[in-house]
Amino acid sequence: WFHWGETPEMAALDYPIYDRILFMQTIVLSELLDYDRLARLRDVDLRGNPTEELRISDLFDSLQTSIWREVVQSQGKFKISTLRRGLQRVHLDAMTQMVLRTADAPDDARSLAWYHLKQLVAALNDTLRNGNKLDTLTRAHLEESRDRILKT
Repeated sequence: WFHWGETPEMAALDYPIYDRILFMQTIVLSELLDYDRLARLRDVDLRGNPTEELRISDLFDSLQTSIWREVVQSQGKFKISTLRRGLQRVHLDAMTQMVLRTADAPDDARSLAWYHLKQLVAALNDTLRNGNKLDTLTRAHLEESRDRILKT
């Protein structure tokens, strides 16, 4: 089409599925860890019966357990998929930003982020120590994640 004065648009033919899924996961995680939501969950203890409602600690526990399931429930040989590694990096970023006070979060959320990062380091150390069956990419991801937390 160049000879007709047109410049054809050249774009990648494949769909960026990883980027789209990670974008959606990032949005959901950032909504869950939004200041207003965390403040409302913090205030649950001040209301009626907190055992029947989701508390801020329940949210942090649930996120840690589900996002880092392979590490927290380490059982023999496993491989972490590309999508899970991306989600884990986003979660790690959110938690470290809370601890470093670069993200707006209630003080209780910062304390929980700090606590869960310490728990995660212990789980990562156990997995890496006992995980001689890990593939190279999974091992590299886990070591990088541990080192990022330790530098925080």
